[in-house]
This record gives sequence, structure tokens and C-alpha cells, in this order.
Amino acid sequence: PSGGFLHGRYNDTMYPPFIDTTATEDLAGSWDCGENDVFICTHQKVGTHLAKKYAVEILRRGLANRADSIYSSGDIGHGTVPWPEVMVSQHGRAHLDAHIARTHGQPRLWYVHCSYEDLPIRQIHPRARFIVVYRDPKAVAVSQYFFWKKHPLLRFPDGLDLDRFVELFLEGDLYFGDYHRHVLSWLKRRDSKIGRNQILALRYEDMVDRKLECAEAVSRFIAPEFEMGKSELVAVAASTEFDKMKSDIIANPQSFHLNPNVYFRAGKTNDWEV
Repeated sequence: PSGGFLHGRYNDTMYPPFIDTTATEDLAGSWDCGENDVFICTHQKVGTHLAKKYAVEILRRGLANRADSIYSSGDIGHGTVPWPEVMVSQHGRAHLDAHIARTHGQPRLWYVHCSYEDLPIRQIHPRARFIVVYRDPKAVAVSQYFFWKKHPLLRFPDGLDLDRFVELFLEGDLYFGDYHRHVLSWLKRRDSKIGRNQILALRYEDMVDRKLECAEAVSRFIAPEFEMGKSELVAVAASTEFDKMKSDIIANPQSFHLNPNVYFRAGKTNDWEV
């Protein structure tokens, strides 16, 4: 079922080994998110870092006059946009609590790869916001294959070719569970803990091909009080160009944890066809 990947289990869903599922359980039983929390909710390889870039650049500009803004450097790494389960797994709960205190009174960005059912939050604030990103599943499967194959912590099975990987992808028991069920869990939400007005759904393909519209949508959603002008939104859109993002992170990675030369593969909408 696991395809030979090194993993753990939470709620019967396969998780990568760098997540301690006891940390996830702790968060699910005790963490109440606040009104300033904004979550980027994705399966893997659907445009997570691209969505982070849109949000960070909007907040960087909108909070430019605040001396305590954590977005002033434009960092999109774990120090500015944490993955809560990984943060607690690797640094402890106090590290997460310190980040919450440090970002008090300003929009606070997180990202998660879990399904809606596995969201590790005890109480969801009615004003918390969730950006859900989805992508053509053919592209997701190809991108996951190459990403996980290079990842040093996952023990990618020797000899696993793309055709067999796609079979495993369709069977649905890989990291973070079945892709289609994952996306639907966020779009349909089986209960009323998150209202429709708390969700913004973005297609990866639109984030690549319709950048200005996406910048406008994200800005209205996470920070309508900023009332950003057209020129600012054009600048946000330009900052999300693949080559620009990659070169900026290479030049100044800050807290970004991956080597973009290794893990930033194409940034296109149809590279699965090649």
C-alpha cells in the first residue's frame, strides 16, 4: 500500500517521516487558530510555494509601514510561512507559540498539506481564511514523482518508474492520501466548521497564466483593507514569475529549505506532456 516509501500514519493517511504524528495529535487537540490566521491548503506539488509568494508579496506591500512586519524581507520560507506539523515536529510546540506571539496583530500565514479532515486545529476561528490550491492531476502525479525521487528523507524505492508511480498515485495511498479526495475534502467540507466565505479556491494553472487576476483575488481575500492599486498588483504578479522566484531564492534563500536548482523543475502548466 505504501509503495515502499518511508512513512508514518495519521488517521490512516500516509505521512512523510519528518512529521511526528504525535505533534499532529497535540495540535489537533489543543490549537485554536485566530482571526488573523491564513492557511494555504494544498496537496504536494500543486503550487504551494507559488501561492505563498502571492500572499507574502501582498502582505509585504500592505504592511510596509509597520516596523514589526515579518514580511518585509519577502521571505517565503518556513521562518515566515511555517508548516505547523513540521514546525512542532522539529522544533517543539514552544516554537509555534513564539511564532504566533511574534506575528500578533498582523495576518499570519501558514501552509498545510493535509486533507480537510486531518486539519490539526481544535477550534477554527470564524474569521480565519483558507486558500485552497488545486492542479491538473496529471501534472501533480508527474511533479510528485520527480520531487519525491530527489528528496533525501523519503527513501524513494529503487527502480520505481513513472508508470508504476502513476498507478500508485491513482490507488491513492501515497503521502497525504488520495489526491482527488484531498481536493474534494477542502472544496466540499463535510461539516460547517469552515464557511464558504472563508475559502478561496485557486487553480495552479491560473496562478501561472492569469497572474494579475490571481493577485487581485488573493489581495481581496487576505487583506481587503489594503486596497492595493493596479501598479502594486502588477508588481506582485511580476514577482511570481517562475524564473524570477527561482533566481531570487538562489540569491537569498533566507529560511527557504529546498535547493531551487534541484527542486524547482519547470513552473509550467503542461510539462506533464513532455
